[in-house]
Amino acid sequence: MSAKTQAQLEAQLAQRWMQVENRELTVTEAIGNLEDWILQLGECKAFLHPNLKQWMWYDRLHDEWVFAGCGVGEGILLSIGNTYGVKKLPKSEPVIGWCVYRQDHQFYGPLPIAELSKKLDSKQLPTDILIWSTRSSEWFALADKEGQEIILSKGASEK
Repeated sequence: MSAKTQAQLEAQLAQRWMQVENRELTVTEAIGNLEDWILQLGECKAFLHPNLKQWMWYDRLHDEWVFAGCGVGEGILLSIGNTYGVKKLPKSEPVIGWCVYRQDHQFYGPLPIAELSKKLDSKQLPTDILIWSTRSSEWFALADKEGQEIILSKGASEK
């Protein structure tokens, strides 16, 4: 089984609540196991609270879940090592088409993946940026670009 992503969990939650509204599932069936809503992001863990539709971060020091300040469709969760954060979307919408990029120690975005592609095409951005997508759970380096498709490679440095 592949690793869960923020985009997958948010889409799954929307689908399950639709099934509850259509009486195809009970609330208990829709929620299932709470562990299924935990997302590993680098060294950090996030939890999508299925009833509240809010993201939470695991605070190792206090051994508790704390609100991330971000609900479904409101932002991009990301981490660097054991540090976590949220980049808020300009408006609430599905997160699947959004990303953040990092150049040196600066973070940019969130921005639509199509906009990142255009910036790369027009050479507004160097090719040594690191990219975080809601369809992954780690930073990636740009490996190549073919038309509108951005090809990423693992092994991006988190320093």
